[in-house]
Amino acid sequence: MTTPARNRKAGNTLIEVMFAVFLALVCAMIFAAAMPTAASSRTKADHYNTAISIAERQLEALKGVDPGLKPDQLYAAGLIDSVTQVGTDTWAFTQVGAASNDNAAKVLTNGVAKIKIELVDIELRRVTVTVDWKERGQDRNVTLATLVADLNN
Repeated sequence: MTTPARNRKAGNTLIEVMFAVFLALVCAMIFAAAMPTAASSRTKADHYNTAISIAERQLEALKGVDPGLKPDQLYAAGLIDSVTQVGTDTWAFTQVGAASNDNAAKVLTNGVAKIKIELVDIELRRVTVTVDWKERGQDRNVTLATLVADLNN
């Protein structure tokens, strides 16, 4: 009796299996290397979105105040920390909004928020809101500005 010849295509050779395992490991290493970069980018985007949101809310809140934008009115409305200037025509609002996410010091690392009000023309003011924070040892900031006219006078 004769034995049938073995079919050489019946299974995978050791080389083919090793090559498949190598490809799977390379794909896993590429995926693992991309994860920290993705997480870092997501955190950076979250901080920028938070800072922009704080600045936008502050500008929106100014709409409910007398267009004269006097510091005592802003302080009474809870829009600035105090009537004391932190720079030329500039007031801090870092600590206001402590109960919500409007507080730059609470939601951003070393977060500082400032509002600058400049008289551009008669009854026209430029309002600039700046939110500064530190991220991985680097200074970051977001600045939004608008013009406010006092049409009541």
